[in-house]
Amino acid sequence: MFMKKLINYIAKKVWNEVGVSLNEGIHTKESLKATYKVVSDILGESIAEELLINLLEAKDDKVDPDTEVTYKNKDGEKKTTTYKTAISSDKESPQYKAADTLRNTNDTPEEKEDDAKFSKSDQIGMMTQIEKDAQANTDDNESQSKEQANGYVGDKDKALKQGDPRESEVYQMELPPDDVEFEEKNKKFANPNPPEPYKMPDFLNDNPKFPKKYTKALERMLNTQPKGDATKWGHFSDIEGGAGQISAQAGELMTMMGSTMSDEEWDEFSNSILKHDDAFNEANPKLKNAKNKIVDKSWVKAATQSRKAIKDRLTKQYGDGVEIVAGAWDTQSDVEAMGLSDYGKNKGFSTDMYLKVRKPDGTEVMDEVSLKKSTKVNFLNSGAGEFSKWDKNLPDEINQSVYRDKARARNISVVNENRAEIEKLLKSPEGTLLNDLLKSKKMNLDDALQGNSRAKQKVLWTAINQLAKNGNKSAQSTVDADDKEHRKFQADSITAITENPKMKEGMLNTIKNEFPLKAVSDGEETMAIGPNSLDKSTMETIFGTSDYSKLKENLVAEDGPPPFIGYKVEKSGEVFAIADIVIREDGRGYGGQFKFEMQLNQKSFAKRLEQAQSEVYGK
Repeated sequence: MFMKKLINYIAKKVWNEVGVSLNEGIHTKESLKATYKVVSDILGESIAEELLINLLEAKDDKVDPDTEVTYKNKDGEKKTTTYKTAISSDKESPQYKAADTLRNTNDTPEEKEDDAKFSKSDQIGMMTQIEKDAQANTDDNESQSKEQANGYVGDKDKALKQGDPRESEVYQMELPPDDVEFEEKNKKFANPNPPEPYKMPDFLNDNPKFPKKYTKALERMLNTQPKGDATKWGHFSDIEGGAGQISAQAGELMTMMGSTMSDEEWDEFSNSILKHDDAFNEANPKLKNAKNKIVDKSWVKAATQSRKAIKDRLTKQYGDGVEIVAGAWDTQSDVEAMGLSDYGKNKGFSTDMYLKVRKPDGTEVMDEVSLKKSTKVNFLNSGAGEFSKWDKNLPDEINQSVYRDKARARNISVVNENRAEIEKLLKSPEGTLLNDLLKSKKMNLDDALQGNSRAKQKVLWTAINQLAKNGNKSAQSTVDADDKEHRKFQADSITAITENPKMKEGMLNTIKNEFPLKAVSDGEETMAIGPNSLDKSTMETIFGTSDYSKLKENLVAEDGPPPFIGYKVEKSGEVFAIADIVIREDGRGYGGQFKFEMQLNQKSFAKRLEQAQSEVYGK
């Protein structure tokens, strides 16, 4: 048992070092170096050296015994050995004693007997097993747990305590602050009158299957313009709430609330919002644009579609007669009131809403859903600052700090060179834009030249662009240089992501937080993406498997154009796009920070998802 545990531990460590390149085999240079480093750290250099030679011997029994093998030890020193070198462990060494102590600690007689059976030949082939284990354990899921009542297979406890959450204090509490206090602080954000403020249908104030405080929260959102403090959940309530943009939070609440309603109740509720929106647009034509509303018709449509996708999936998953007992938003108090223990430990991976579901046999289970408004969605909103976390030896050409310093030094230099012309510009009618910017930033040109802040650089970049428009050659050359460097940073980043194993693995690990394929595969949660459900059934249809360990092996990063994360179909070798990669500077020419985004691919994945939805659940 000890050796099996040790193999799993080393496998995980080696995988962390080399990531997906381990798929090419344990005998690649990258994998051998990582194996030596890991084993050296755990058991000492002498054992690591012996294992290294054994691995090479196991690869080719006919190799010239005098062939040299060069590698680096953990201190970075180059070391050379040969196949025929005999290295034995010094039994008096600290490393050997430590390993010996570990071997015999808490071992049962059966475990010791199992270790005794682990022969020298087994040790030589050990890394073949490590390779298999590493690929099977890519997401720290080293053993599959027994399937739970809701279909989840994993280490979290999804069991629910019995009882009706609607009777709990959490579900019955009123939303703080009270109406008088809220109306006072909402005066400058409230919608104009007419029409009269929106009021929820009476049936929702009786005893809904969700915390009644959300009825009030959504009502307040429907009567408020999204600006200033009113773009945050904390404006509407003094208690914990979800995260993200306020419109998305309202959409999550509508979907969660609507999923607990009958079709008739949902029609009454959704139609009341749509009718109020029509009245608002008629009375306030200048505010009819969606940007002036927290909830517009697109969010009602999205909630309607997601609600149907969720209900259709529940019926197929559990059978006719399945019943939604209660719903909750993703907050600890709500979810624990539903009966889940230890929210911090057992909550969903990226869940936005929870449903307590009663199966036809009477068993009550937790159903967890991640919500996306439509297929036109970003799966990842990150930045190039993450690159240095993925590769500690990040080259300068994709280091945004290096890029920013060079760009800002270039801006300062060209403005200094053309100072007289800029001063003249500021005194002319053409200088209005630059003067207004200086005024808004509360600085003058000297201030802007004294630092590298984003605001100061924006002033300099605006001046450079104005000079370029006026025909200044050095300013135009700077604009051209910035464009060239920007495109080069994008191209080099794409190349690194698609070719550098550490960058590729880091990126794949990052996107899983927003695109929870593993959580869907494990049955922990499903995704409602507009009218579509991404669940184990639709995943099987799209990818040919719902086994994440198999699925992840076939995720690839391609340089496009446009660059994308794709899936390689094993049987045909076809690669189809899942998400497009977008890399762009936030604040072109002066910001120095690059956004790194993943957008769901519309031509391929969105269509495959829609087709899978139709095949599994009908049109």
